[in-house]
Amino acid sequence: MKIDIDLEEKIVNCGVFGYSASKMANILGFSETAIAVEIADDKSVFNKLLQKGIDLADYVIDLKLFELAKTGDIKALEKLDSRKKTRDRL
Repeated sequence: MKIDIDLEEKIVNCGVFGYSASKMANILGFSETAIAVEIADDKSVFNKLLQKGIDLADYVIDLKLFELAKTGDIKALEKLDSRKKTRDRL
């Protein structure tokens, strides 16, 4: 699969939004089978870009929760702690 700069950004965004293979196929213009093959290949550029989006989304959410927790928002602190514990188990 040839990935240009525009497609690169779309793939990262698909990871950010947690889109399914079928939704990505519709957005990116590839077959769902082709998308599934790329996702399954841990070494593919597609997979790395998708994972970058997933990680970026986690980072942004954690950062916002951290900022809220610093202001004394107990629910944000609890949610951040819960997310950290979930990651530690994986």
